[in-house]
Amino acid sequence: MVIGVMVRKAREEDFLAIAELAHECPPMVTERNSIYHIFTRFFSTTSFIAEDGDEIVGFLLGFISQDNPSEAYIHLLCVSPSLRGSGIAGRLLERFAGTVKGMGAREIYLITKPSNDRAIRFYLKNGFKPVKEGKTVESGSLVAVADYNGPGEDMVVFRKSIPGGKTF
Repeated sequence: MVIGVMVRKAREEDFLAIAELAHECPPMVTERNSIYHIFTRFFSTTSFIAEDGDEIVGFLLGFISQDNPSEAYIHLLCVSPSLRGSGIAGRLLERFAGTVKGMGAREIYLITKPSNDRAIRFYLKNGFKPVKEGKTVESGSLVAVADYNGPGEDMVVFRKSIPGGKTF
């Protein structure tokens, strides 16, 4: 646990710092800056920043499904490489889960590349389970959804029931 790191809701003016930090988070996908701006402007209630003083050291960008409000989705989760393993990602995840639960969500979904071993270990440790849907391919000990993000872009799809909620 890093003393002094605070987790708060994202603000629109955070998007440039988020974009800069995202470049330090491979193998996570780096988005166009406009995506970070969209999340900080239109999904700030469900997007969070971890900051140490005035420096952003982590972020989680997520939202509640408009089609099925019982489902929430984490688009990106990133912590500065020098602070990984310090509990910041867990704190961001807890804040997101608590917020979306209060908004009626009962499940959280996310995806990651099959090669992102660190993220896969983190999500498994935090109670996420791989989803087997559609055409799947073996990826080590897990199953990935074939072509999930386009031709040849297999992804591990994770789902977690929010404690106190029910799975639909």
